[in-house]
Amino acid sequence: MRKALPALLALLAAVCLLALAGCTRLQEGEYASSRQHESAADIDVEDAELTLEAQDYAGLLDAVSTFIEQGVERGSIRVTSYDGDVEADLADACLSASTETPLGAYCVYFINYSVDQVMSVVDANVSIIYRHAPGSAAFIPVCGDEETLDGLIAEAVTRRADTLTLRAGSGSLDSDAVARAVETAYYSNPGAVLYIPTYSLSSYPETGPDRILELVFSYPYATSTVEQRRRVLDQKADEIVASLPQGNAETRLLAMADYFSENVVYDTTVNASDDQARRYNAMTAYGALSQGRAVGEGYAMGLKVLCDLEGIECTVIRGRFNNIDHAWNLVRLSNGELYHLDLTVYDPAGAVFKNDDQQRYANYWWDATLYPWCSGPSLYGPEFDPPETGNPGPSVPPAGWSTDEAAGETQAGSGEEGEDE
Repeated sequence: MRKALPALLALLAAVCLLALAGCTRLQEGEYASSRQHESAADIDVEDAELTLEAQDYAGLLDAVSTFIEQGVERGSIRVTSYDGDVEADLADACLSASTETPLGAYCVYFINYSVDQVMSVVDANVSIIYRHAPGSAAFIPVCGDEETLDGLIAEAVTRRADTLTLRAGSGSLDSDAVARAVETAYYSNPGAVLYIPTYSLSSYPETGPDRILELVFSYPYATSTVEQRRRVLDQKADEIVASLPQGNAETRLLAMADYFSENVVYDTTVNASDDQARRYNAMTAYGALSQGRAVGEGYAMGLKVLCDLEGIECTVIRGRFNNIDHAWNLVRLSNGELYHLDLTVYDPAGAVFKNDDQQRYANYWWDATLYPWCSGPSLYGPEFDPPETGNPGPSVPPAGWSTDEAAGETQAGSGEEGEDE
């Protein structure tokens, strides 16, 4: 037993020497890591720092994109056998991933990186600061057509949402489509929306078929004020509808026209007024029905509210009358045809319901691509029909026409909180 002890001590000494020799080699600069390499599919999203591999620019771009997709704040890329300038390519990859992809452009606020080289291995460290959590993008609704866009925006403005974020899966969903959708939401439901909002639109990235769109809305009047006015408008509309006679669509529409003729004043001096709230309300259903004064757009919006309650198909149409911005309605009568109805020139002894040709002959203009055709037969005598030859009326936009102008009057702007109900 005593003879074995020296041999055991010698063996232990040899093991220690080998261990010391290994530590020396690491201190001399040879790269070593205790972390196992991971692919994008193997990432643990709860890990605070991730390591991926890359051998070319595509690999660098894929790694940075993977960090963004997983919401990683710190990650490293181990680069081996790279033929090129790693630092320059990493800068391009970070820029591309954060500005040219929807997720990167929308979520990333800032990317910082550093590159360390130890012998033949390059270690790239990436740090990402986010403005939006990438995981939240999974809940952004995808919108591939204008019908879906109309529905999403209508729901948002009806509940007075501050923002709406959506994934535009079609390159045709541009700023013009968004503007049309906001207008459609307002003019299709004036009783619920009450006042059209303004908005700012941001696109991530700015161009391309696949983008994330973010709308930030601004509404005139406080929500409490609007809710109170909705209640007033709803009550007034219910009272008017309850007083209408029974009958077909024409009978009820003529009764509505009589009500406007007797109870609503066309505000001819609204543009000269310095009362901003008065100017704004004159273009709304609230101004026409609850306050009893309005311009053309207010008349049309008020009739739309009543027709919706009565189940009569009705559309607000914006265009020009006698070369002045104006609004009126399209209504479907009991014969199944659509006709124009302008309450501001209502004459029970004249032609109340006109088809397209008759309306153009009366010097109206509108963008026919935005509204249904009204090609029904004339309901009145030949004195209201355009001549068989010659120009039936304006068919192209008048000089200076802009669909951004408020129909009926100049743009009213935002209202003021102190205006009486």
